Amino acid sequence: MSARTSWIILVMVLSAAPVRAEPIRIAYSGVSAAGTPLWLAKEEGVFTKHGLEADLVTVRSAPIQVSALVSNEVQFVRGSASSMLTAAAQGAKLKILFSLFAERASYNFLVSPSITSPRDLRGKKIGVQDFSGLLWSLTMLSLREMGLDPQRDNINIQAIGDSTVIAQSLATGIIDGAALDKLQSVKLQGLGIKVLFDLSRIPFPSSPFMSAESFIQKNPQVVENFIKALIEASAIMRSQKERGLAVLQKHIKVDRQLAEIGYKNLLEDLTSYTFVTAKGLRTVQEIIALRDPKIAKFNVEDLLDQRILSKVIKSGYVEEIERKYRLRS
Repeated sequence: MSARTSWIILVMVLSAAPVRAEPIRIAYSGVSAAGTPLWLAKEEGVFTKHGLEADLVTVRSAPIQVSALVSNEVQFVRGSASSMLTAAAQGAKLKILFSLFAERASYNFLVSPSITSPRDLRGKKIGVQDFSGLLWSLTMLSLREMGLDPQRDNINIQAIGDSTVIAQSLATGIIDGAALDKLQSVKLQGLGIKVLFDLSRIPFPSSPFMSAESFIQKNPQVVENFIKALIEASAIMRSQKERGLAVLQKHIKVDRQLAEIGYKNLLEDLTSYTFVTAKGLRTVQEIIALRDPKIAKFNVEDLLDQRILSKVIKSGYVEEIERKYRLRS
């Protein structure tokens, strides 16, 4: 056998050998429609296609999400900008990479049927997931925009569980108000619960993806593949309704009619990519500063590292994917 023939055979064998997928763990804070692209990327093999072996884990506590990122127990988090901003201001080396959703909070502040105006919330109970995450931030933002102050107006804010538990508690009268996403809002309105305030008019980072600065520096290709996989998952969601509905129904556990509503609401906010802005983070910062004034001194731009997203965009990848799924000609 000639040296040339041996070389050709070696190249063919190496080319045929499977590429080892990079294992990653991705934490998310709870079950909501915003998680659909992430679940789809896992279940439809999009992460695998991009060389990633993804393990999705539910981590409902924002402080535990931060600890998991810092210790590299998870490599990415889809969660609350408020918890990451708090941790970063305290010295944690964390970065926001990007979001798949328009920079607004597609949430409603919902109240029990007996409440007709913001002043009726005085002396009432409001449910949140914890005292640092997204639902707490949106609750405090809602109260501020409605001219209410929890201490002055004797509003009792209670950490009672994730959004599913909060919705059940509101429906059964255990609490009097809560900030919940639009799909939960539609479900609860069918039970007589009312919308008191629409949060979508306010610039607010929506479901950003985050990672530790050290992981980004050591693994830029993994981060790039992660971003590309989610951009493709978003394209699938927007172009293939039935696949999107199937994932929604599986995880949100709603009937076809509510899934259709959830899918429609999702499409109003779901993008190919969204740069998280300093303006949106400053809205979050103002809310956190109500509890911890020292946060106001932190430069929110230090929390952003969207250079790899910019690289992906400049490469033409987004146009390529959108043409593949017929989202552009």
